[in-house]
Amino acid sequence: MEKDTIFSGIERLRDPRSLRIKETLKAVADLGTTLFLFGETGVGKDFWVHYLYHIGSLKTILNLNCGDVPENLLESEWFGYKRGAFTGADRDYDGKWRKAEGGILFLNQIDLLSLNLQARLLRIIDRKRYFPLGSNEEREVNVRFVFAADHDIEEKVRHGEFRQDLFYRISAYAIQVPPLRERRKDILPLVRHFAAEKGVAVRLGPEGRKALTGYPWRGNIREIENFINGISIRGGELTDEQALGLDFSTPEWLETRRVEEMPLAELEREYILYLVRRYRSRVKVARILGISRKSLYNKLKKYGGH
Repeated sequence: MEKDTIFSGIERLRDPRSLRIKETLKAVADLGTTLFLFGETGVGKDFWVHYLYHIGSLKTILNLNCGDVPENLLESEWFGYKRGAFTGADRDYDGKWRKAEGGILFLNQIDLLSLNLQARLLRIIDRKRYFPLGSNEEREVNVRFVFAADHDIEEKVRHGEFRQDLFYRISAYAIQVPPLRERRKDILPLVRHFAAEKGVAVRLGPEGRKALTGYPWRGNIREIENFINGISIRGGELTDEQALGLDFSTPEWLETRRVEEMPLAELEREYILYLVRRYRSRVKVARILGISRKSLYNKLKKYGGH
């Protein structure tokens, strides 16, 4: 199987926190030890696992999301079954895990597993063996286990929603993947990566680059990818105007005021004056607000910003 380079562009990331992750992955690439990644949704945990595969020597990788298959079907889908094991089992089925033989078995969102399946998984990791459904013969597991979970996994352990023994078993080598707001030097390389992938021309000046790196990206890498996908549909060119429009959609200023008790008129006043002070172009501010220049003029006169 030819190696998947889904995120070979990760080599261009230059934020210090990403550089540390890369160095860690390079150090453990061929150790065969269990690896655990955790972080917010969309930070790119699966990308880092594919990077691990790309730099290592294992011949294949299988990415399975623990929330993709209903609980009652998960064991048969993963471990396979013998003919007659249950109603409808009219043939032998090897199961998806067999496709990972000799490679990386990546179980994403492991915190979505039930406590019962967590217990079974712990036994499998320790013994490197499992029983297909309806079989009396154990099957060996020749894989490198890699796991991922959301950032609140430790809280789930404290509340008994995730087995403590399993958590300690899989987290001997644990890597926290920080959100993009904590590694802003990665933002522009990621934008360029997805733009190249989607055939989007990047025509950004200093103002557009500043807007992209200043945007909070609460959806992390997934939000960048969706942003670029939208541009590819609308015309295929990323400009300063589009970057600034993204910046205005959920500015940090507004986020900090959502928790305050403030009359709507006062909130509007502060926001409009904030935009005028920051961008010094009433044409641009009117476009951002979706109102005419005359309406903006009247609001500024009313709020004392004229």
